[in-house]
Amino acid sequence: MDAIMKARPNSKIRVVLLACAFAVPLSAGFEARAEKRVALVVGNNAYESVPKLERAVNDAKAVSSALEIMGFQVHLATDLGRRDFIRQLSAFLDRVEPGDFAFLYYAGHGIEIRGTNYILPTDLPPVDQGQESLLTGEAVPIDKILSDLQDRGARVTIFVLDACRDNPFRAGATRTVGGARGLAMGTPPEGVFLLYSAGVGQSALDRLSDSDFDPNSVFTRVFLKEIQKKDRSLVDVAKSIQVAVRNLSQTVSHTQVPAYYDQIIGQVYLASDGIAPAKRDQDEAVAKNKLPQPPTVTQTPSQQQPAIRPAFNNRAFSEYLGRQSQLVRAAHKWATPNAVAMCDRLASYGLDVPDSRAPRVELKDINIKEAAPACIAAVLQAPATPRLRVQLARALLRSPSKADGVYALDILLDLARDGYPAGMWQIAIAHLNGVVVKADASAAASWFRRAADKGLGAAMSDLAYLYENGIGVLKDKAEAARWFERAAASGNPGGMRNYALVLDQGDGVDRDARQAAEYLLTAFRMGSDSARKSLFDLNATWHADTKSEVQKLLGDFGLYRGRTDGEFDTETFTALNALQSSNPVFNGRNE
Repeated sequence: MDAIMKARPNSKIRVVLLACAFAVPLSAGFEARAEKRVALVVGNNAYESVPKLERAVNDAKAVSSALEIMGFQVHLATDLGRRDFIRQLSAFLDRVEPGDFAFLYYAGHGIEIRGTNYILPTDLPPVDQGQESLLTGEAVPIDKILSDLQDRGARVTIFVLDACRDNPFRAGATRTVGGARGLAMGTPPEGVFLLYSAGVGQSALDRLSDSDFDPNSVFTRVFLKEIQKKDRSLVDVAKSIQVAVRNLSQTVSHTQVPAYYDQIIGQVYLASDGIAPAKRDQDEAVAKNKLPQPPTVTQTPSQQQPAIRPAFNNRAFSEYLGRQSQLVRAAHKWATPNAVAMCDRLASYGLDVPDSRAPRVELKDINIKEAAPACIAAVLQAPATPRLRVQLARALLRSPSKADGVYALDILLDLARDGYPAGMWQIAIAHLNGVVVKADASAAASWFRRAADKGLGAAMSDLAYLYENGIGVLKDKAEAARWFERAAASGNPGGMRNYALVLDQGDGVDRDARQAAEYLLTAFRMGSDSARKSLFDLNATWHADTKSEVQKLLGDFGLYRGRTDGEFDTETFTALNALQSSNPVFNGRNE
């Protein structure tokens, strides 16, 4: 087995729902050096054709002041139309030089359309049903901003996005343009830390109630407090923000769990000189359920002359090539412009991992004779793309040669040393299943935790499964529910469906039929097979009030006008199919 299959005695497979997230890219692990800290902070309130906001400009001003205190050269811009936004972004990019620390913060409206997230300028024209192409042409794609920032060669990049509000184009009785609420899971490039104010399918609160007079949104008021705490890594800050925002939102019966994606090497300390403290306390949130430490992984030595971007260690890969001349010759046949795509097709670990590009190939189905040379050619063609080495390692784990398996694990350990979460995740799976190494559930739990702390939703969901079943850790239903919730907020479709089941059953949390339905439908829109089975084949095992909420949500999408008593009929199934085909988040995803 290449991944944990989550099942209960009644054969339901758990999967969790993901929340709106935005990215804060950071790179670390290098010695301190003279660097310029530059930031662009944008807040949009005064929208012309969609609902105006109240606190986005206040949020931007407060964040701007905090970043200036922390040593950033900040440019603050508010209420930007599309042309002005492009001009401000272009000027910011011109200021970013190789080796700089770049920070981008945006507060305002954002929207997800077919899996792509967009920032909405204030002068966006009115958009009607069927005019998605108009909307995508006038909005600003977040992926393009990240790509442009990466091209500037910043040593550290942080992108914080407080744009997970309700869809401003949503109409009660008609089809909507874009997702119902929130943003989709992004795919941050290597070297980027992405932070969203809410998880996939969740909306971010501007305020808690009419009597809430705080000038800042719920997310930003917490964000401001946490980023100014010294000697705390960015990951620690992000986790503290998750807990605090979740707790605040639940006081008004709302669920908002910020999500983050860490694609950087090492740790970054935002409110200090960037160097890690000599000793760190363990995460307070799991103090009661500490995991044993995984095998020692030596830190990558600091470099006197840091690269423009993080450079991954290819030691194990190079050693393997040096001993496999015949395989290297075979790889020459695969050295085509499509080498990377072929490696993805033959050995992918699945689209539920943010930087993957193809559906999962189960470990047992990998053809070692094709996948190994194809992935070697791909790594040689794109050595700075770490997923290709993970896929090569997966192929080598299928080899009958014990030496190949040892090299596979060594390649994964190199990636783990560099802080690459998918490498840690695959090491955890190897320990859990006894592949190459002796089966060790405790070590697996520790490696899952390391990958989860880097923001990898698949690892969060697997760790939750271990807590739920007491494998390698003490059995703890509440802790399992917390990790399933985090997996859902990170955008992992399996985590979403699993957390939907937790909420439906009240397993470690209070029952919440509405939230269960929202997570289940979001997982379904992301192409989750288990969510589809839950809705079409196993719906009799779900509570009637959860199924009733599913029907009501389909009505909110303008796709359904039938019964809402929880009894699924032909009209319900027709609406579900229409939802997935007309308004998907992602297609063809795996658990």
